[in-house]
Amino acid sequence: MNKRIKRIIFLLIIIIFLISPFFQFIKSITAMSVYSYLCKKDSFTNTLGIHIKMPGGLSTAKKDWYPFVMTFDDNKGFSNYVKRNMHYTVLYNFGAFEYLNGASSLYNPDSDYYGAFYGAYFVQELDNPDHPFGFDDQGNVHIEEAVLPGTYDINELVLGGFGLYDPISSYIIDDVKKVETFINYSNWTVIDATITTHGPNHKYTKKQQAYIQYGKPPAKYNKGEDFPVTEFKSRFYLKYVEEKKCTVFLYIIGPHKKMIEACDEHFLQKSVLEIN
Repeated sequence: MNKRIKRIIFLLIIIIFLISPFFQFIKSITAMSVYSYLCKKDSFTNTLGIHIKMPGGLSTAKKDWYPFVMTFDDNKGFSNYVKRNMHYTVLYNFGAFEYLNGASSLYNPDSDYYGAFYGAYFVQELDNPDHPFGFDDQGNVHIEEAVLPGTYDINELVLGGFGLYDPISSYIIDDVKKVETFINYSNWTVIDATITTHGPNHKYTKKQQAYIQYGKPPAKYNKGEDFPVTEFKSRFYLKYVEEKKCTVFLYIIGPHKKMIEACDEHFLQKSVLEIN
């Protein structure tokens, strides 16, 4: 076989790889590992000395979640949303890639990971630094404030990233209780809620920034309306860390309670909170 034929075969292999659905996964993990690293490095939590290590999809043999948990810093966006100066850092993960579709199972309405995320929020008040965000002055959870980090995340970062603005969004609180010990720290509150918002499956019409990480929405899942209004289950733990004047949230959102319980057991409860 001469050099010219070898070169042609090599170029064909590269072209096939670049147009294959699997390439989208490689592109996603390459871009997101770099971008997440930069966000993590710039997060206010570094100066504060508070961190959390959360297991990703590589921690289980099951094809459940994306390989690693990512970080996004959005102080300005959250400040504009709540109309006061805030620090806001998000850790998040979403459903694993379906390699043949070149996209996350986030889009698959039949998947246990449809519209599903888990992760953490770090939130700190700047205008009123002694205010324990998410709690009242007696230390009781303030529901309307406590749901703001997650509401902003879903409405502005997730759905806004797909080009959907001013979405339908409501919630019903199913349960609120105190948890004495969680991930080796005491005095947490856990809230279970039912959230009504838009599912992520939709028809591809133009490039959106969100497709870099999730892939493009597969056409086979777009048999009805775009972004159908859907009911999701959610759970979030929150704790105010007084010495850091920062509220820590760990959260899950997904299509049903069974998935919430499994993610709580295998991912949230295996996270490690570090307060230096």
